[in-house]
Formats: sequence, C-alpha cells, structure tokens
Amino acid sequence: MDSRTRMLTAWRFEEPDRVPLEMILYPPARGLPGADRILEFQENEADNFRSVAGFNWGFLGLDSTYREEVIEDVPGDFRRVRRTQATSAGVFTAVTRHDYGDADPNDFHWEKRYIATVEDLRRIAEAKRHVRPFDLAAYNQGCAAVGTRGLPSTGLFHPLGTLARNSTMEEVYMWMLTEGQLVERYLEECTAQIVDTLLAVRNQPFASPPVFMTSALEMLIPPWLGRQHFMSLVFPFDRRVNEAVHAIGGRHRAHCHGNSGTFLELFADMGVDAVEPLEPPPYGDNILADAKRVVGKRMLLSGNVISQAFYLDSFRVQDVRDLVKRAIDVGAPGGGFSLKTTGGAVGNGKTREQCIKNIDCNLALIDAWREFGSYR
Repeated sequence: MDSRTRMLTAWRFEEPDRVPLEMILYPPARGLPGADRILEFQENEADNFRSVAGFNWGFLGLDSTYREEVIEDVPGDFRRVRRTQATSAGVFTAVTRHDYGDADPNDFHWEKRYIATVEDLRRIAEAKRHVRPFDLAAYNQGCAAVGTRGLPSTGLFHPLGTLARNSTMEEVYMWMLTEGQLVERYLEECTAQIVDTLLAVRNQPFASPPVFMTSALEMLIPPWLGRQHFMSLVFPFDRRVNEAVHAIGGRHRAHCHGNSGTFLELFADMGVDAVEPLEPPPYGDNILADAKRVVGKRMLLSGNVISQAFYLDSFRVQDVRDLVKRAIDVGAPGGGFSLKTTGGAVGNGKTREQCIKNIDCNLALIDAWREFGSYR
C-alpha cells in the first residue's frame, strides 16, 4: 500500500496495512550523525502531508511587500532584524533578535510584533479586502510531484490565530475584552473574505482534493482563551470557513499543541477533519484513549509520541520503544490514526547534542514502528 492510499484509508476510519508514520527531517540538521537515515526514510517510507502551493493569503489577508534588514549585528553574540510588511492598510513593522550559536535558526525572540497597538488593529480590521488568488497550475503541479508519496496539503488563513501570532502577546488577548467590536469586525471581514475565496474555486479541476492546514487553534485554547471566548470568537467563524472548505471537496487539518483534549469535540463540531499532535501530560491534556472514544470516528488523530521528553537528561533512547507501543496500542485499532511525535521535525534542538539525541530517538521510533505498526 503506498503512502497516499495508507493515509486516506486511515482517514476513512479503516485499517490500512500499517499505521501511517509521519516524519520530516529539520533542514538545519542535515549532515548530523544519523540524519541521512532519517532523510532516506522520509523520502522512501514516511507517510507525510506534503506542502504544495495554493492560495496566496498575503499578510493577514492583504497584499503585502515584505522586506527585512539587519539593524544591529554583534558578531558572535546576536543580530537584530527589522521586518516590514507594506500593505494597502499601511506599513507594519516587527523586530526580531537572533542569537549566534543557536542550533535552531528559527527560534528567535520577537522584540516587537507587527500589530502592536489598537491603531494597528484598527487599520487591519477596516482594510478593504478582496478574494485572494489561487494558483491552480502550481497546486496541480505540486500534487503531481507528491504523487503517491503522501498527501498534498496547502495553507489556510486563520484570522484570529494569525492575529495572535502577529500581535504583542501582552495586548492581543486584552483587546478581545476591551476592543470586542473591533476584533469582531476584523473576524467578520476576514471570514467573509476566506469563504468567498474558497467558494470562488469550487469548480476548479483539482488534481487532488485540497487538504488545508492551520497552526492557529493552539493560540485560542487555555491558557490563552477560555471556553466562553472560544465559543464567541472562534467557533462560529471557523465553522463558516470549514463549511466552505467542505463545499469545495476539501478537508481541514489543525495543528494544535497544548491543552486541546477538552476541546476536541468542539473542533469536530465546527468542522475540523483532523488534528495533531495530541500532546499528553505534562505538555498537554490529551489522553489518547479518551480522544479515540470521543472523536475517533470524526477526526483523523495524529500523535502522540511525546518528543519533548527526548531532551531530558533522564530520558533514554531505549525509552522510545514503550512510547511508540502505547500510542499504537491505543490509537491504531479501527484506523483514524497516524503516528508522529509531538515536538516537530527530526533533529530540532538548541544545541548540537540535543539535535543528535533527537535524531537517535527518532531512529529508535522507526524501529519500534516496524515492530508494532503492522495491522496484518
């Protein structure tokens, strides 16, 4: 059974030949010991959702010209970068600080976010919006390149999650209380834009039914938002978008770290079709057996090998085997499950030693999957 068929079978809540295993090497880890074996597995055996081009969502739904410049550089210590988004609603700037010697180049500190004031929020909320462009040729070419080696997936703009990620953290959640009308105007305008954009392509000859990915809901559950605000600021808007996704034959897979366990039924009710990585305690509140019982026939569940533990001094590489066995024993029966770690791409870490241990643990994961992952 090829990777595409294997994942689609699991997503039909049927048992494929083996549990799908998702695994991607973090590009900066290339060249580290064991990385070549991970990359070989990724290219030839892993069952991944593979990103392809699709919609151009711009900056918060607006056309934008992006520019960045180094504004301070202290060799061997740090550098600071100013990032600029020039849009029809004006210019938005952010500043990031990057430490030299950090093994993870994508882990940096935001000194200033793009949406830093209520006036910034107002400009975004009141901006004139249009249907966003979709590149059918690039999408279909991407699908052809993926072939049977996985499922093609493409990005979906999530207004509130994207706003939270691009705003000053100390302010954005307060605005949901103090600037409620402005936040709701922003959500209404963006939601209408997304729905119109999706429905505009419903008769297009997709090479593969689109799978849309978001990385937003983790910003909109406890400890960030409680259930009351989730029900007013997330649920009704997301349900409209997901209805449009389904109207064009697509599905929505949500990436959501943290305490998603008590929200999984709400995710399914508002139209989410798949969720990952289902972090168990202490990093989240997901109990895989409970998730299978409550939504195991409504959403594809993916996880929940707790890879944050790989970095602990007390965690041994041989401990991975038991984590994999437990996840498969609970998640695999009846399909509807793919195995993956909870902590991102393989070889990620703050130091070279952490990156190498992460690779070693993932190699042990592959061995355990070979031992326990077959349905036949």
